[in-house]
Amino acid sequence: MRRLFAAVLFFTLVLLSGRDAHALGECGLSCCIAGATTSGVTLAENFGVSLVYEYAFMETIKNGTDTVSPDEAIARNQTVGSYSVPTEMKMQKLSLVGVLPVNERLQLLASVPYVINDMDMRSKDAMDMRMNMSMEQISGLGDITLMGLYTLYTDAPVRPGHRLTVGLGVKAPTGKTDERKPNGNLVHAMMQPGSGSWDPLFLVNYTRGLYPLVLQANLFYQLTTEGFNGYEFGDKFSFDLSAKYQATNYVNLGVEVNGIHAEKDDDHDGRYSNPVNSMIDNPDFTGLDSIFVSPVVQVKIPNSGGSAEFKYQVPVYQDVNGFQQVVDWRALATVVWVF
Repeated sequence: MRRLFAAVLFFTLVLLSGRDAHALGECGLSCCIAGATTSGVTLAENFGVSLVYEYAFMETIKNGTDTVSPDEAIARNQTVGSYSVPTEMKMQKLSLVGVLPVNERLQLLASVPYVINDMDMRSKDAMDMRMNMSMEQISGLGDITLMGLYTLYTDAPVRPGHRLTVGLGVKAPTGKTDERKPNGNLVHAMMQPGSGSWDPLFLVNYTRGLYPLVLQANLFYQLTTEGFNGYEFGDKFSFDLSAKYQATNYVNLGVEVNGIHAEKDDDHDGRYSNPVNSMIDNPDFTGLDSIFVSPVVQVKIPNSGGSAEFKYQVPVYQDVNGFQQVVDWRALATVVWVF
């Protein structure tokens, strides 16, 4: 019965994603997928479910590694007419993740996100008049991810000393790419509900158990392709190094180092580019390298398959191409139940 319920849950996730949906573009995909391998949901014998809430706050504008103010970004980029820059961005994502073991080595994973995006902007016209504005909120179901996880090696089925897992999957273009502003212009590509592309995904996870200390390493690669809207987000590579210590029977304390490298975007048809008037509509202002440090707390619910995890990510290094608004901090809260 549990297997039947798990199968129904897994395919329900897939069916939900077939609707016209909103997604958080490309932001946070590696956090959700790679994070699933460290949250415990993949340890389920029959099936596992997790709910991941992610909140990213973005205010700082960088030029390379230097911090600049919104007004300075405008002054250094405005040529003729008006010019706008983002002043604050809040991105929230709630992801439902289901894991279904097929056998002792193979697991199927599905992730369906619900997103809420908010952005404030500042513009300056040719007459030196400044105006602050807020973009209409974008929210709704997002692009899904389907992935197979295969254990290449483990020296024990429970509490392994060594475990090596690889993953292969795809991100489907279920999110809209034609959201428009009240004036009829397309919403910025980075804020569009979806990417419009089928993106292959690759994951490698290594676990080293030195109980009560557990070390993990994740490598995640997203091979982006051109979307049917003509826009192509840059390929993304990320890594996660995690150390967790069992402080008590029910509490684990840990720290992670998270890094990401993103290539530049390419607007093949020029539908979303407006570099003369908008900082975030300039494909040359895309691509970055970032490193975060993340303290982690995991709490196991006694006498159950449930657990909760809280992670707080703080950037320690950010280097961007051109002028970009970057993540000031990100918080992730995860609830897991395995059967």
